[in-house]
Amino acid sequence: MSGLSGGTRVGDPVTAPVPPSTSTIARLGRLRGLTREFGPVYALLTGALVAARWLPQRIDDALLEIEGRRGVLGPAHRRWNEHSVSANRRVWSTWDWSAAGEEWTASEQWKASLIEELLVPAVKGSTTILEIGPGAGRFSETLHDLAGRLILVDITDTTLELCRERLGDPSDVTYVLSDGASLRGVDTGSVDAVWSFDAFVHVAPIDVDQYLGEIRRVLAPDGVAVIHHAGRRQRQGWRSPMTATLFAALASQHGLTVQRQVDSWGGNGRYGLSLHGDVISELRRLP
Repeated sequence: MSGLSGGTRVGDPVTAPVPPSTSTIARLGRLRGLTREFGPVYALLTGALVAARWLPQRIDDALLEIEGRRGVLGPAHRRWNEHSVSANRRVWSTWDWSAAGEEWTASEQWKASLIEELLVPAVKGSTTILEIGPGAGRFSETLHDLAGRLILVDITDTTLELCRERLGDPSDVTYVLSDGASLRGVDTGSVDAVWSFDAFVHVAPIDVDQYLGEIRRVLAPDGVAVIHHAGRRQRQGWRSPMTATLFAALASQHGLTVQRQVDSWGGNGRYGLSLHGDVISELRRLP
């Protein structure tokens, strides 16, 4: 289960900013037009203004790429605030959940294979399962069927209420409102398995780091965590800056062993996460 493969993702919440034009010819044409109309100084200053807006973004991307490749949570990652808790809370509390999160499902076969090959083998037999960022409960019903107890953690009351509408309020389900970087309210060593899909791809690196420490805290010895996260630096799909190497390094620093990292599944990599370069990491807390 490795290597990039097919599989698609649609409906991501935010389109990242891009330079005014990716065509050098088009930019030169505009500058020539400005030169004719307003003179060379005006055209030069306009070009400088465009560069001043575009260049910092490209420099940041280069710094993030270097840190990510080396597996270091350096200054560029630490100052990243585009995927802050407040930004995520604003996006997901106002999101149109009428499709219940299935707008990000490439196909029913894609989802069924993901559940069968990655979710069920990891969490089956777990007494207590914790899901981080369930959204509208896209995977929660399956987890509920497998768990003796299910804990759902999200950053908005909106999504927790959607999950409550889907699952009801049985005694074996607990709903926890998160502060966006911790698992407060979940007892230390009380969880056998953690599942998270389509949540960590939108979490700022410093918050990912804190979450990994919390996952280590709540997991019982030999407990497992299966986390879907960004695997390479890119701005499309509103992905936070994270790489497979950096995620593994942070997990290791918190005492979690990386069992495997995959980006495809389904026999010969039929299904996968290639569009945005995402990765699913399976982590284990050793006894």
